[in-house]
Amino acid sequence: MRNGIFHVAKAEGSNEVLGVACWLPPRRADQPPSWRDWVEDWRLWLSQVGMNLYYGRGGLNVKRYYIWKETQAKAQSSVWTDPQGYYFLNIMVVHPKAQHRGIGRLMMKAVTDQADIEGRKCYLESSRDVPNMHIYGRFGFQFAKELECDDNGTAIKLFAMIREPNAGPQTK
Repeated sequence: MRNGIFHVAKAEGSNEVLGVACWLPPRRADQPPSWRDWVEDWRLWLSQVGMNLYYGRGGLNVKRYYIWKETQAKAQSSVWTDPQGYYFLNIMVVHPKAQHRGIGRLMMKAVTDQADIEGRKCYLESSRDVPNMHIYGRFGFQFAKELECDDNGTAIKLFAMIREPNAGPQTK
């Protein structure tokens, strides 16, 4: 993915990856993708097709992916109201053995600090309410909307959260 903002935490003196964060740069929900983003989306799609053909599908349920993307688009169109757009935290993961050492905090602050300087909001979708919403709340994120991705009775919930510029920790 060439249009993301990546932060990779590695162990000192090693190439061992301890955490990864991928943010997407600000874009309004109603703004069509740029040509660069459009080409990148297709490049990723073709790459995924190639990987699926070579390695097998690996459990990826394409139908559910499109259910999620449709649900996500509806949620974003209702909560993304700022004309400047939002920094979108697409992925945040810290290896379990590296948790509680401040790695996630550093990767989060790298972009939220920039968003504060620019006066921009941030957005994320959490796959779990507990403990994730509390963790993200410490960075100023507030619950905005629940997304339910239902595939004929098999449903998952996501929790959309928004962070205002210069937001302090949430106490809820």
